[in-house]
Amino acid sequence: MIIEGINQFSFGGRRSYDDMGLIITEPPVFTVPERDRKFISVPGRSGDIIDDNGRYKNITASYKVAAIREEFEMEAMMKKIRAWLVGNVGYSVLTDTYDPAYYHLAVVNGAISFEEKMRQIGTGTIKFSCKPYKYRIDGQNIITLASSGVIYNPEEFESTPYIKIIGNGDISLQINNATFNFAGVDGYIEIDGDIMAAYKGTLLQNTKISFIDFPKLAPGANNIVSNGAVTEIQIKPRWCAI
Repeated sequence: MIIEGINQFSFGGRRSYDDMGLIITEPPVFTVPERDRKFISVPGRSGDIIDDNGRYKNITASYKVAAIREEFEMEAMMKKIRAWLVGNVGYSVLTDTYDPAYYHLAVVNGAISFEEKMRQIGTGTIKFSCKPYKYRIDGQNIITLASSGVIYNPEEFESTPYIKIIGNGDISLQINNATFNFAGVDGYIEIDGDIMAAYKGTLLQNTKISFIDFPKLAPGANNIVSNGAVTEIQIKPRWCAI
């Protein structure tokens, strides 16, 4: 069966219709990210104190789907879908045809109830637990600077980039008003704020950095200046939105 203009999602490198025979029957629903904070009441003081942990909680994404591959028996189809949805323990890339410029990092939530409904009537809802931000696909492209330059963040939220600095010796990297120092760089060093680590290939390099807060790219223009024997800076910006 060939269906023109079908809507589908991709998860963990596989597509819901092309690979699994599932189409999206309604636009997906994503909950709004919630700040991770507490409101503390203090006797004798009007208004609660806000204890903000500086982060957002995970969100839920729901996809209503229907099975349309008539050549598959339901039991065989569900076995294939089950392995696909719950096979990965960690987060996987989730995209769909409704918002093709962005992706989420997601893990399946509620696969058992989905499976039971699919067996009964051939439709169901697949739920994912997603990290709160969605990421621009073009934000995965590497931006290369000679030693200094300006990078423009097109989103309204700051991003946490991956940065590779190619050079030697003691190096400093200034992004807007923040300075990041590196000691004894040998050839190159990589830093990644998502995992909060400095490394060179498979070797940790945390002893060569003197900062705790990793670089961020603010909305709009970001001025980047390096000092020391730097020949090139490679940045994967990871532009993100909510």
